[in-house]
Parts: sequence; structure tokens; C-alpha cells
Amino acid sequence: MMNNNKIIYALFLLCFSLLLICCRKEKFTTDSSAKLEFSRDTIFFDTVFSTIGSTTQYLKVYNRHNESIRISEVALVNGTGSQYRINVDGADGPVQTDIEILPNDSIFIFVEVTVDPGNQNTPFIVEDDLRFLTNGNEQLVSLQAWGQDAYFHGGLNSCGNPISEVISNENGNNFWASDKPHVVYGIVAVDSAETLTIEAGSQVYCHGKSGIYVYKGSINILGQQGNEVVFQGDRLEPAYADIPGQWGIQLDCPIDNGVGQNIASIVRGGIWIYESPGSIIQYAILKNGNMGIQVDTTGVDYNSNNFSVKIENTKILNMAGFGLWGQNGSIKGTNLLVGNCGQSCAYLGFGGKYHMDNCTFANYWSDNSRTFPAFVLNNYYKDQEENIYSRPLVNCQLNNCIMYGNNALLEDFNEFLIDTDASSPADFVFRYCLVDTDQSVEEGANFVTMVNGIGPLLCDPANFNFKVSGISAAMTGNVAGASPFNDDLAGVTWTSNGGTWMKGCYAYDPLDIDHCD
Repeated sequence: MMNNNKIIYALFLLCFSLLLICCRKEKFTTDSSAKLEFSRDTIFFDTVFSTIGSTTQYLKVYNRHNESIRISEVALVNGTGSQYRINVDGADGPVQTDIEILPNDSIFIFVEVTVDPGNQNTPFIVEDDLRFLTNGNEQLVSLQAWGQDAYFHGGLNSCGNPISEVISNENGNNFWASDKPHVVYGIVAVDSAETLTIEAGSQVYCHGKSGIYVYKGSINILGQQGNEVVFQGDRLEPAYADIPGQWGIQLDCPIDNGVGQNIASIVRGGIWIYESPGSIIQYAILKNGNMGIQVDTTGVDYNSNNFSVKIENTKILNMAGFGLWGQNGSIKGTNLLVGNCGQSCAYLGFGGKYHMDNCTFANYWSDNSRTFPAFVLNNYYKDQEENIYSRPLVNCQLNNCIMYGNNALLEDFNEFLIDTDASSPADFVFRYCLVDTDQSVEEGANFVTMVNGIGPLLCDPANFNFKVSGISAAMTGNVAGASPFNDDLAGVTWTSNGGTWMKGCYAYDPLDIDHCD
């Protein structure tokens, strides 16, 4: 009996002790000099398009003291009129009160902003402050965002309704001016017999899985030297400056495989040109997408002097897939740079007509292993049942081009591949090109004065500097049989200061000591 009493007494003491602990009040400092500390004194949002919400940024608030601290109020100075939104330790609203932080602990505050239209073409700044009141002491953290009004195109789409906007003269949306950026959502289509013209200096920002589809119509991208038209994703934070795969046409459609539903993704070029009667892309920059320009099924007679698209003085960089993708298309390229893509820089497949002068297809991709050559020319494809479908290659001419990459250093890997099926004609000739291949490029009807297996002299191609770093016999081109421009991609005359004609899209000026800048 005594033992039982001792046990009951011990349990009583334990419960009483726990009760005392639970009832003990947390000690809060009331010293006005006990200030908070912050992970930063300014939260800055780089360019945010008007009406479009920003990404979320965070602020960490520290209590560096040995006693708990109570923040009487955390508030946006502009209150309910603020364009900013905050979440304080899990609670939403422009004003939060009685926020407690334990000794030597911290809390998170999350901040977003949606910029109201400023009705102006130039960027403007949107400011507010986050105010903290603690023991009568006020502390401020600055909130700043660059706002930018923009033209918005497209919207929500779906597999059943894939086109989010149709470009037409009747709709008055067939000319994109350069006074404000253009933001593309979904698939914006240029219909047959219509033309979309994009003015020099225009900045086009495409949301994820978005792009422009030219269906039997035309697109005229009319950039100028130093005033290029730029296509890129709409994530403008510095961390996204060099991330591939941010934009490009993609539809994710459910399919029934007999067991359940899967998602099939249809991926196409960021600019997808189908049966165009004649488009022009000049002085454009396309970067950080899934695929750059896709030219699908020619809209002109192979025997004419016309092409479905002429691409001039243009850069296609850092694509997750193909940079330039031809499928039975017709493309005229001059001073074209396609660099550092996850698959091929140029895949000109399923036949077609391709004429390239002074183009650089240089693949120094480093994000992951690459299994495609830098350059491919072929005249067929195989379906899933291994059936072969072929189309002719017609009067294909490639002059003074570079087709090379970092996989050239690997055994059994070609950076230049000609892959043809005998069931369709393959009419092509390469002149004065620098390539790396195990295939024969000996002098003859298909190859004229080729250089094979010697790396090009480029400044820093792994970091997107494809300018020529020096002169050599391997880098020297020739205008014979070609129709190049007088100037290179940067506007430098090919033979400046006694220089010679080069392979690729850049000239070499022997007197320019800063030629790699």
C-alpha cells in the first residue's frame, strides 16, 4: 500500500511541475533598443509587366536577443492601396499584429507585387515600405519594383482550342510596334494570307509553352543592326538569364493508353512557320527556348528562286532542343549564328531546299550530355513502325559555313552528318565549310574544298562568344558559288583592313586588337 502511495505522490508532483511550466509566462523584452535584424534592407523586383503578378520574394526577420520579442505591427505603409502583397509567418493581409519571435529565432515574410498600368512606354518604379513597430521602435524595409507597360497577346488555350489569338489585318493586330514590350501567352497564330510585321527594336517575351505559329501566312521580323528584335522568356529575374527551355509552342494533351490517361506533349518551334509563301527574319535574337525556328513544309515551288523564309543576320542561342529545324521546308540563311543547343544547332530534315551562306552552327552545349550532331541534313524519317518516308533534297547549297562543337573531341561522334535515303533524290553541295565527321568529304560533286577535323578559331564559344579569334587556312572561306552579304553579322566588312573572307558569320579584322570583346 505504501508503494502505491509513493507512486501516486510522484505522479502528483510531476503533474504539478508540468502545470507550473505551462502556466509560466514567456518573457518578452520591452527594451526599445532591442531592434530586429533583416536578411536585407531592400526587396527589389526587376522588371514586372503591368497587370501580371511578380514572382515571390522573401524577407527573413531575426530576433538576435536572449528574450522573446513581440512585434506590435507589421504593415505596408500604403495599406490597402499598396500594389504589394505580404504574408507574415503564414498570415495574409497588409497589416499583421502581435507577431512573436522566440529568442535567437526568426520568421519569414513573403512579398509579391502586381503593377498597375502606368500608361507610359518607359519603365517606371513602384515603391512602398514594410514597417515594423516593436516596443515603440519603428524600422523600415524598402520595397521597389520596376514596372513596365506592355502589349499582351494570346491567353489561355487547350488541346481542344489550341490557338489563343489569330493575327489578321481585320483585327488590327498585325503590326507590333517597338514602343512597348510584347508579351505572348499560348499560341498566337498568323492565318493564311495574313502577315505579321514586327518592328525593329521590339522586345518579345513569351510565357512558358508559348510562341508564334505562322500557318500559310507570313511573318516579317524587321530588326536592324544594333536594333534587333529579341525573343525570350518572360521570367526576367537574373537567375533566368541563361536557362534554356523557357518558351516555345507546347501543348500537353491527355491520351488514353488503354490502362489510364497519360499526357502527350506536342512540342514545336518558338516561331513555327508552316507553308509560308515568303517570310523574312532579319537581325533577330532568339534565346533560351525549347526550339528556335521551325520551318515545316515549303509554301513555294522548289524550282523558283523564292524561299519559305529568309533568315538574315540572326542569332539563335541556348535552345533546349533544335535551334533551326527544317522539315521539308525551304530556307535561305545568311550570316546566321546558331549556337549551344541541347540537340542539333540545325536539323534540316525530311528533304527540302536549303541555301546557307556564311553561317555558324557551333554547339558547345554543357548543360547535359548531347547525342545529336551540331548539323544534320537528311531526306527521310521513320515512323514508330520503322516505315520510311522520304522527300527530295533540291538544290541545297551551303557555303563558307562552320559545323562544329565540343563533342568533336569524342570518338565515334560526328558533329556533321549527311543522312540520305536512296529512294529520293539528294541534290546538295557544300563549299569551303569547316566540319568534323567520319564521313567522306572528299572533293567532288557534293563537296568542294572542305576542312575536316580542325577546330574553328572562336573566341569563347562555351560562353556564347562565337567571334573569330584568329586567322588560319582552315578558317579562310571563298565567295565562289556563294551569295553572301558584304558585311558580317556584326556589320564588319569581310575584307576590312586587308582581312580575308572567313568561314562562319564573323569577319576577322587583323588591326582590331579587341576582336574578342
